[in-house]
Amino acid sequence: MRFTEHEMTVGVEAVARELFAATRPPWKRQSVPGDFAALDKARRYRHKAAAGEVVLPVLTALPERPTVGATPVFTDEEWRDAAERGSREVLDFRTEGGWEALGERKRRKLVDGAVALARVAVAAMPVRSDPDALIVPDHL
Repeated sequence: MRFTEHEMTVGVEAVARELFAATRPPWKRQSVPGDFAALDKARRYRHKAAAGEVVLPVLTALPERPTVGATPVFTDEEWRDAAERGSREVLDFRTEGGWEALGERKRRKLVDGAVALARVAVAAMPVRSDPDALIVPDHL
């Protein structure tokens, strides 16, 4: 699916905050937004880069939904197919054995995690405006 740069940036940042929260002890999770904002740019970039590696291939593999004024909605099967395609592409590119080297259980866990994080990204994105209206900047 085609998302605007702003939509993807907001989605990746939401996933980065989610991953940052997952690494925090439970008693420190209430202060995640402030702690994430207080990180220096290099550490924040590492979280965003990790989130982008997982989420961006899945978002681009989703089917096109021309929704204006709403968040796009996908079925569970569409989420799984997109996560599998995106994860397969990344693994085949980055590792020697690629997708086939993983066992079925590891592949399923990888896809489930990618789906969960991609859902966080899409949920955090702003409501879509008309892509043909040429509203500049696109984040208003």
